Amino acid sequence: MLGRRGTIGFMLLWLCGAPGWSVAAGSPPEPQDPPQAQPEPESEADRPQLDQQLRWFDKAHTLLSGSAQSSALWFDDFFGPSDDADQASSHFRLRLQQEFVEREEDDLRLRVSASYYLPKTSKRLKLLLESDEQDDLSQVSDSLGADVEATTRAALRWIPINLDSWDLSVDLGASLSSGLNPFLRSRARYFESIDDNTLLKLSQEVRVESDDGWSETSRLNLERVYDDHAYRWQNRARFGEETEGLEWVTSLSRVQWLDDKTAFSTFIAASGATRDDGDESEIRRLGFTFRRNFARDWLYYEIEPQLTWPRKYDFDTNIELQLTLEAQFGERRH
Repeated sequence: MLGRRGTIGFMLLWLCGAPGWSVAAGSPPEPQDPPQAQPEPESEADRPQLDQQLRWFDKAHTLLSGSAQSSALWFDDFFGPSDDADQASSHFRLRLQQEFVEREEDDLRLRVSASYYLPKTSKRLKLLLESDEQDDLSQVSDSLGADVEATTRAALRWIPINLDSWDLSVDLGASLSSGLNPFLRSRARYFESIDDNTLLKLSQEVRVESDDGWSETSRLNLERVYDDHAYRWQNRARFGEETEGLEWVTSLSRVQWLDDKTAFSTFIAASGATRDDGDESEIRRLGFTFRRNFARDWLYYEIEPQLTWPRKYDFDTNIELQLTLEAQFGERRH
């Protein structure tokens, strides 16, 4: 245990020397003049507008108004494309992650996600490649958004309906990690702007796989966005032939903008399953994610420490640390 904590301390010390860390860890950065003067109230933080400079954004956030919309779009572009970011004509995202978990084996993994709209299809067909499925929860923490067992999937997505407030997509593909496992997946999403700052997002997904049979996944997310921060309440429930009853995840997070290159989120979360005989799934979490763009405009690093209380350890406090190096590239949707 002492050796592992020594390793964690050494890696934290090394990351603290990365470019720009001193700005985040020391005194707050001095206010900077906005890069473009715009007729906005002085209290509003500068944000990119809905223009050609954004590589990707969650289209649901266009339902917000004023500074809330600008803030939400900035968070989308900074944290990178999730499965909701359908506005990129193409993107490629590579994440190298080292995870240290007390009482368990350390884990080093590589995650890849990519998408490409096929030409001359009116943006209705796109190719997908994903290592662990992307969703809203993965923007809070990869430990919440990912499947228990990592797998790589390739698929062709057809988008027959793509309206402002809802859309429908159908994926035909295969899981590639342990042989060829074909699947068919259909998903409907609905977005509702409750007021200028609040957004409700609902989605329902049905999937059929050759190995695991059928399953369905429901998601309910509520976002409240301000000039320089946002609150997110996110929920996911999954049930199917091979699931451990109803598998569920819920999280509440606060995402804070520090400067044009830095943001962090704090979160509390819980997950579990109704038929988990081994008590492996139920866990409570408290943590934060520090994310910074450094060296190149496509390069990021993240530091995510957590305190967890797993049921399999009788809810004793467990320490986790996840270090991430990420590269992301993309073209805006024309």
